[in-house]
Amino acid sequence: MLQVYFQKEKSLIDADVDFFEDRIGQYEELLKVEHHENWWNEDMDIKQLCNYFNRKENTVRKAIKKMCDNGFEQYKFLVDGKIVISSKGVEWICKNVFKQKYLELLEKYKKELTEKYIKAGYPYDHFFGRN
Repeated sequence: MLQVYFQKEKSLIDADVDFFEDRIGQYEELLKVEHHENWWNEDMDIKQLCNYFNRKENTVRKAIKKMCDNGFEQYKFLVDGKIVISSKGVEWICKNVFKQKYLELLEKYKKELTEKYIKAGYPYDHFFGRN
């Protein structure tokens, strides 16, 4: 909790993301699990992005513009006259614009690792002295 709620250096969501990434890394190391992050396997058009991020088209278009403005215009291309964002672009947007979606993915993956950790017989209440 101290790492997330009582720090002043970054936003709450960035602190949450850092916390979950750190905890996931610890679980993967203990469980000897390969890092698993294949959440963005496919290219998506604007309609698919709206559904994936649960956002309106205008908001998604602003996110695409932000991605391009940050030097990642190579992730945007046209297919049959439709704007399509590559899987790498979807990842960039998720991690840098719609961070709540990224946090949800991290939380879900951490939960899966926690279940494996408990099934492996590790004492969950004593995870590195903090939970």
